[in-house]
Amino acid sequence: MASIDSRLAALADAIERKRMEQESPVDDLSRSLFNLREELARLDTLEKAALLAEFNRTDPLEGTDSLDLSMEDLERFIADYGEV
Repeated sequence: MASIDSRLAALADAIERKRMEQESPVDDLSRSLFNLREELARLDTLEKAALLAEFNRTDPLEGTDSLDLSMEDLERFIADYGEV
């Protein structure tokens, strides 16, 4: 029963998004940020570890420094981004 309820809630959200898009079209940046939120929500543990490794990678040739994030920092970022 919970599975059906979650599917109905997801469907209702999709319908609401579509209705809002028709009333005022969503710009490309907003659509991109929404897609990022969905991608982050779907990451599994291995994908999160790979993302964390990329965030913490230093490459002097590219001029990038490590962000020195922990897995808890990444989890908090994903949770906070999902609430926006």
